[in-house]
Amino acid sequence: MLLKFNLYDLFVLSFVQLIVSTVLVLSPARGIGTRFRWTGSRITEVLLGTVGAAGISVFACAAARALWGLPIGGLETAALPLLIVSVAVIALQPDRNLVGQIFYASFAAASVTFIVWAAYISVVAAHSIAETVTASLVILLDLAALLVWLSNINYQSDVLCRARPGRPLPKADPSYRPMVSLHVPAYNEPPELLIETIKAVERIDYPDFEVVVIDNNTTDPAVWGPVEEYCRDRPRVRFVHVAPWPGYKAGACNLVLRRYTDPRAEIIGMVDADDLVQPHYLRETVSYFSDPHVGFVQTFEGNREFEGSPYYTACVDSYQAFYLSNMSSRNERDTVPFVGTMGLFRRSALTAIGGWNEWCICEDTEASLRVLRDGWSGLYIPRCFGRGIVPPSFAGMLTQRHRWCYGAMQILRLHWRSLMPWDRSPDNHLTAAQRRDYLMASVGWFRDLLMLAFSFLLVAITALSVTHSGFYVAPMDGARSLLPLSLIVIASVCLMYTLRFWTTLSYRRAFLSLVISLSVAFVIARGCIEGVARRNGVFLRTSKAGGRNTIFTALKLTRWETALAAALYTCAGLLAAARHPSWLLIFIIVVQASVYLCGPVVAVWNLRAQTAPGRARQHAFTVRRGRGAARRRRPAWAWVPRPATAALTALCVGGVTSAFVAPVALLHATTAARGAVSAQSLLGSAGTQVYLELGSSGTGRAYYPVTPVRLADLAAAAPGGAAHVGFSFDTSSLVLLGSVLAAAADGGRISRVSLAFRTPGPDGRFATELVDTFGGGTVASVAEHLSGTPAGRVALLLPAASEVASTPGTLQHAGPFAALGAAPGGSAAAAAAKSYVSLGGGAPSYAVTAVSLSQAASGAAVRLTFTTSALPLLSGIFQAEGDGAPIRLLTLSVRGGPVLSHTFSGLKVSSFAETLSGAVSGTATLVVRPR
Repeated sequence: MLLKFNLYDLFVLSFVQLIVSTVLVLSPARGIGTRFRWTGSRITEVLLGTVGAAGISVFACAAARALWGLPIGGLETAALPLLIVSVAVIALQPDRNLVGQIFYASFAAASVTFIVWAAYISVVAAHSIAETVTASLVILLDLAALLVWLSNINYQSDVLCRARPGRPLPKADPSYRPMVSLHVPAYNEPPELLIETIKAVERIDYPDFEVVVIDNNTTDPAVWGPVEEYCRDRPRVRFVHVAPWPGYKAGACNLVLRRYTDPRAEIIGMVDADDLVQPHYLRETVSYFSDPHVGFVQTFEGNREFEGSPYYTACVDSYQAFYLSNMSSRNERDTVPFVGTMGLFRRSALTAIGGWNEWCICEDTEASLRVLRDGWSGLYIPRCFGRGIVPPSFAGMLTQRHRWCYGAMQILRLHWRSLMPWDRSPDNHLTAAQRRDYLMASVGWFRDLLMLAFSFLLVAITALSVTHSGFYVAPMDGARSLLPLSLIVIASVCLMYTLRFWTTLSYRRAFLSLVISLSVAFVIARGCIEGVARRNGVFLRTSKAGGRNTIFTALKLTRWETALAAALYTCAGLLAAARHPSWLLIFIIVVQASVYLCGPVVAVWNLRAQTAPGRARQHAFTVRRGRGAARRRRPAWAWVPRPATAALTALCVGGVTSAFVAPVALLHATTAARGAVSAQSLLGSAGTQVYLELGSSGTGRAYYPVTPVRLADLAAAAPGGAAHVGFSFDTSSLVLLGSVLAAAADGGRISRVSLAFRTPGPDGRFATELVDTFGGGTVASVAEHLSGTPAGRVALLLPAASEVASTPGTLQHAGPFAALGAAPGGSAAAAAAKSYVSLGGGAPSYAVTAVSLSQAASGAAVRLTFTTSALPLLSGIFQAEGDGAPIRLLTLSVRGGPVLSHTFSGLKVSSFAETLSGAVSGTATLVVRPR
């Protein structure tokens, strides 16, 4: 049903406001609101924020009006819900500045608008139950994906635009020095690596601590024997070897906690087997436990031995994104997780929850959730006190990510009830923020599974398109799918900028870190499936040694990613070879294929990185850095401030994207080359839908569906014996019935009647075949039934078919436009008039100049020539010229006095010339023959 409220205005306006807010958040304007909090009063800040949000909405309305020509009344109405969402976010997120609040609100509003618009299109476009069900599943998939991206945007806007601390941090008491027991779990670790870690731990400058090394299930004495030999007779070190032992790492840690930990120890610390700990680690962290509410402390885990290698540097950068954005943001809400190393637990808090969970392979994060549920607090210290090595092999990184994902699924299976807002059990002390963040941390892993599902969806869409099937699975056409695409692009750009904002990384390093993250997409998707389908998992150790250096091994490791990339690239090729290729769909498929191509690319990249010895690589890096600092010259573009560069990039991305997103009404004219059609022929075809609009257009009127419809030529006793058209229909629209009843009470005269006929095309989508506009009509009869379901039967008497606007006649028929073809020196009113052209019924109008309307003789072809700089209008004419198809509908209107308009149909492009230098413009000559 075509609603009176123009949903597409909201659709476009939300996209424009999202682009504007993205430019602001990536520019120096990001600090607005942080420096101008004058009073500190929440009411004052909400009021000032509302004024700022209204200003951004006004700017977005003006931009949408200038770029697309949308009616300002519809934009003002669409801006109201966006402003309400912004004010709600301003009130609910007081810790962020105005730009961060508007950015988050714009992203959320755009996401919801896209879902609502997709649901609306699926309702009016689907013509079978199967298509409705399929479209509903796709919408649910879209909704899940946007929820995941919205969670990422929440973290990013919080890190970039936080205006004040979210919670008071615990005060550290330097005099608090309890005994600490540091546990170093190991399984099949290289002995020299583990011994180096033990030596670093022994050098910690702290008065009272012990070190317990637990080696579990290592069967080869040559591996654990040297470590035991080193630990023997060490004053602070105890070595424990058990084999076999259940429970993997968690089981070994529970054994140490129960049997081998000094009873005096109040703090339990975890150190990975490859971490080199700084001597001041305990002095800087243990003092925070003087606060009796702190249950655990987590620090930043750094990396080492990666300098000089672009591959390992990119891996490190991808790890840092989590600590620098997610952990920093979650720390403000007391929702940080424990990540298993370089962290400390209060022993009483750990023993109160029963120790480590041996069923979960991510026992560290699961334990921190249970501790928070018991009412303790967690603390993240963004300082690096220890550095571990990056997994040398790509296989090791895949194993690591798979384990993290599988563990997140286990946490979700085990604790989802505790994370729900309605769980009010007395033993559950989780706050609303803790529930949300831990829930979204587990659900966020589904992002790559959703990406895999979208890949299969693209393959299905390609198969249906290539086979010319009449079934379609997605309710969105090409242009309208750019809004969800822009949501993903903006979230990815903001993620890269957040990393640059905290680490001053170059764009190249930020991009390479994104490639590393995308290379594990399929493995994470598989981990989600296995974690949901299977309860018990197997703890897979992350290898600290390189793998076999062969191309075959690398490609075999990523065979599924390679197959997916090849399949998607094949789909793109098949669509490109079609007669009328959908370039936007091809672009989306190529981007999706490139995501999976990252897998084999990174596998081969890792193969090259492993061939360089670590120490030689670091030495070469040091030499290059020293030489480069002496002779490096800063490029010219580098003098541009980095925030300004980021803002300019976002603006360019938005501009390019907006060139594709043009407001196209639902009742748009198809450009397919078909023969002439008539209303009677369309009514005789199966599946035709008819819509009716009454009254003058451009005054908030809307089309409403009517059925059944009957058209008949009537010989009326009108002056001159002219034939009239009898038009009768049934409707359940109260708005339409009200308009008819009002006209009947006012003498039965209706100023304007417009009929739109829509038929399903070969792809199953409905397209507007014909829009007939009558200059007026008379209500012949009306019968309404208001009991039960409102309904009514209406009969109208319409003018002769020769006066229908879709059948243009001679210049005399055009009448009001005769002055456009006159020679210079016409009336002043004609000279001052401004002309506008729109393509398709209900489409926006664009200004045109140098309008010429001529006809050689009565019955000859009418030639319409004009010049315009409106890109959507130029694009529509260019497409019609390239396809050799007629322009189904074109409305020419003149304003600057009485509003004059006329609609032509079936226009052919006679000539078209574009000027691309300077301001883009074009001159078109269109020809239409009277019927």
